[in-house]
Amino acid sequence: MFDYIRYRIHLAKLNKEFRRLLAKAESIERSYKQGENDQGHISFAYQECFMVEKFIEYRKTCYYTALANRLGLPMPSNLDETIYMSFDVGDENGPKKILTEKGLHLVRGQIRSERKARRDVVSFWFSVTTGLIGAVIGLISVGHLIE
Repeated sequence: MFDYIRYRIHLAKLNKEFRRLLAKAESIERSYKQGENDQGHISFAYQECFMVEKFIEYRKTCYYTALANRLGLPMPSNLDETIYMSFDVGDENGPKKILTEKGLHLVRGQIRSERKARRDVVSFWFSVTTGLIGAVIGLISVGHLIE
């Protein structure tokens, strides 16, 4: 539960930063529309937006990977290019694997199915236990009526 809250707070901060950078990039683009040569300022501003957007996707990938590991679910193969894409943020760690939209949909579906299966087991045992307790109470009350 706390992991989810931390994840949502971090995503909110990243989305806020993305909106700020996008507004800055659009402002720069508007300022250069009067016919001036931008000398790469506009593309640099949009590149910053792109990097934050990819980091948001990387953060989602990390969260769902950790959640799948916690539930004991296997992640899809890293070699499938429809599920993963590589993105290099320019650090010394090299390219990172990020789930694509199809990959996120697949992993979230697996997580949902596993959680449902676990809830079904708990609800089964809860209803069995409730039924047994009801039967015991019924037998006790019938026993008191006979006396």
